Amino acid sequence: MSESEKKVSRRRFIGGTVGGLVVGGLAGYGAGLSTAPLVPGVVPPTPAKKIKAGFIYVGPVGDFGWSYGHDRGRKYLAKLPWLETFYAEAIPEPEVGGAIDRMVAEGADVVFTTSFGYMDPTVAAGDKYPDKNFWHCSGYRRSKNVGTYFAEFYQLYYLCGLAAAGVTKTNKIGYVAAHPIPEVVRHINAFVLGAREINPDIECHVVWLFSWFDPGKTRDAAVSLIEVQNCDVLAYTEDSPTTLQVAEEYQGKGKPVWSFSHYSDMTTYGPKAHLTGQVVDWGLMYEYILAYQYAQAFRSMDLWWRLGDGGDTIDGWRAADGGVTVAPINPAIPENVRNLIEKRRADMRGQLFEPFTGPIKDQDGNLKLAAGQRATHDDLWTMDWFVEGVNKASRIPK
Repeated sequence: MSESEKKVSRRRFIGGTVGGLVVGGLAGYGAGLSTAPLVPGVVPPTPAKKIKAGFIYVGPVGDFGWSYGHDRGRKYLAKLPWLETFYAEAIPEPEVGGAIDRMVAEGADVVFTTSFGYMDPTVAAGDKYPDKNFWHCSGYRRSKNVGTYFAEFYQLYYLCGLAAAGVTKTNKIGYVAAHPIPEVVRHINAFVLGAREINPDIECHVVWLFSWFDPGKTRDAAVSLIEVQNCDVLAYTEDSPTTLQVAEEYQGKGKPVWSFSHYSDMTTYGPKAHLTGQVVDWGLMYEYILAYQYAQAFRSMDLWWRLGDGGDTIDGWRAADGGVTVAPINPAIPENVRNLIEKRRADMRGQLFEPFTGPIKDQDGNLKLAAGQRATHDDLWTMDWFVEGVNKASRIPK
């Protein structure tokens, strides 16, 4: 990543509503988001034909994780009479350009690409098809007809770290990580920071998969963290419930091992082992984006939702705006820790607490954030270092 790319201007749309947007009887799109208003009270013309939106997923829609979550958001859009959707699943990142070409050939007006590695081909497609619009999830490059969007999880991983500290007996926690990209790195760091708020002796071990969806490798990594590193709480960024299933198997053997949900509520895959987890509902974010498409008012925005930017209560959170939330919290977590989780969540919603506030050192003892210093958006988006507490044998591959 070049320095110019790292410093790319990123606009956050949070904290308000879309002034005056009335689309086919739909008003108030984007609760929790603030944008420059459209013309108040003006109903845009109805398109001559339905909008056709294509969605490209890196994994299978049945992964019960990332791709499943995005497809659940696509299905939520079925209520819109002016929209037709279709999708392509399990598209390797090097092959996304061809998938975009096929979707355009099939009449897509807008294409959503939903993996970090799809970024450059999506921007290239914007140049290739100037009369189409594109949205890339988790990236940072935009152009006049390419926007970006993301539901951010690092705050929720901090809360999961608190939960981990509440139940660990070994003071060793593990992380099964898909790819060494800033998104995954900041989630690992937030998880460790949360755990060490309660117990500064906790150590985290990381295993890299170099894959978004590989249940076999995930199982091997989880077992290794338990058997070799003596970890008894496992978090992960991988698109299957495998890590939680492994933890549940150990619970069945009488060895307490705990894990989490990721992207959807996975409690049923590990009812004894499940602590809580990070969950996102993409449906209303997609609805918000497509309202602009319907209004013939596309703008190349960067949507970045965190706690406080959208719906983030356990009950009724979808009705708020479809943002991010935690999965149900296991009562096995001590009451004082559960109370702290709720306090930290409330403080993060009100921007009273930021997990990445100094002093924070990296795993080699170098000061990365001074006392009282909060990480900026670009600090978070380009994070390429581990915090203190990540075992020094665990490194970020360069």
